[in-house]
Amino acid sequence: MVPTLYLFDRFDERLGILPAVGAVTHTEEVGGEDTIEFDCAHAPEKGCRLLWRDPADGTWCEHVVVRTDEPLGSPAHVYAESSLCELLGDFVEEEQLVAKTARQALARVLAHTRWVPGEVGVGDAQRGCLIYHANALAALRRVEEVWGGEAEAEIAVSGGRVVARTIALPARRGGWRGARFSYGKTLAACTRTVLEDEVFTALYGYGKGLPILDEQGVPTGGYTRRLTFGSVNGGVNWVGDDAAREVWGRPDGAGGKAHRFGHVVFPDCEDPYELMGLTRSALRAACAPRVSYEVDVAAVDGGAGVRLGDNVAVVDDSRAPAWHLRARCVRRVRELGEGEPVARLTLGTVERTTWAASAEVAARVSAVEETAATASDTVASYEDLGTRGF
Repeated sequence: MVPTLYLFDRFDERLGILPAVGAVTHTEEVGGEDTIEFDCAHAPEKGCRLLWRDPADGTWCEHVVVRTDEPLGSPAHVYAESSLCELLGDFVEEEQLVAKTARQALARVLAHTRWVPGEVGVGDAQRGCLIYHANALAALRRVEEVWGGEAEAEIAVSGGRVVARTIALPARRGGWRGARFSYGKTLAACTRTVLEDEVFTALYGYGKGLPILDEQGVPTGGYTRRLTFGSVNGGVNWVGDDAAREVWGRPDGAGGKAHRFGHVVFPDCEDPYELMGLTRSALRAACAPRVSYEVDVAAVDGGAGVRLGDNVAVVDDSRAPAWHLRARCVRRVRELGEGEPVARLTLGTVERTTWAASAEVAARVSAVEETAATASDTVASYEDLGTRGF
């Protein structure tokens, strides 16, 4: 069914109901896009808020109008993003997060916004990073990157209006609900895409740059080589997967197969054991080709019940041997209309779009990573000198 769209102005004052002409398209992906698009007779103003209830599970959703196309004599087309996009307008000048848990880091970032932290399910491991001259959405994505987890907006409604906006950080969205699809039955179409990423069977891992010390052991403010984990890995600074080497290795010149080496950098990691664990996790994702599947799912067979982040099983008997896929729903596009809803799922891997691009996480972090970290550590060393009585 078409959801009822409750219209509010930019300051949360209710304006009424905005009737959609035709279906409402809801697009969402893990760590990225969450948008709705629809046609309507009269276009709302940019910045207006749309509150609606998901017909699949009854949860409340809030989106902000960011663009309207208004052809003369035809219905207007509205494009709205999740209200998390308002974090693009909240600015974090500087947050030095040192030895913080994910819960503490999330609270520090959201202190710059009107959102409040919710449940955190990534454990109490203490990590750190520097967030410098970034919008709050970029800062939130940085917390996800360093501490793990997948941020999720939760909207609480009472009396016909939003009374609380919360950001939870579960370790992983979705779960296993027993969804199984078979080609020719529940699958109207299936497209398999092997992505262009390189396959590596072994990875070198590098952590934070090590400070240069003077003769008294005091940091000078300069940096040398990055942290490695050879000291806790038998003198070897890489980890490998021999099973992957047998499949994806390269000729070694002696009739055998050699590893395909790559490297990863974790600029905030200061512990060799943690660095080795992070490198092993990265290797699991790098030692096989990244593959995604896009499938059109018939709602009568349960496709519309698959939620973002869920694991699903797909069997394609048209292949010899048959494809038996255990994949994750990383993107979901639903047409919410008068008839049965139609869902298009992307299973496997998807590139983050819209929010990640707008937040400019990678660009901002890489631009200041070395200089800001150096400045931060230099300040820390001066503070340390003060405590020693110099």
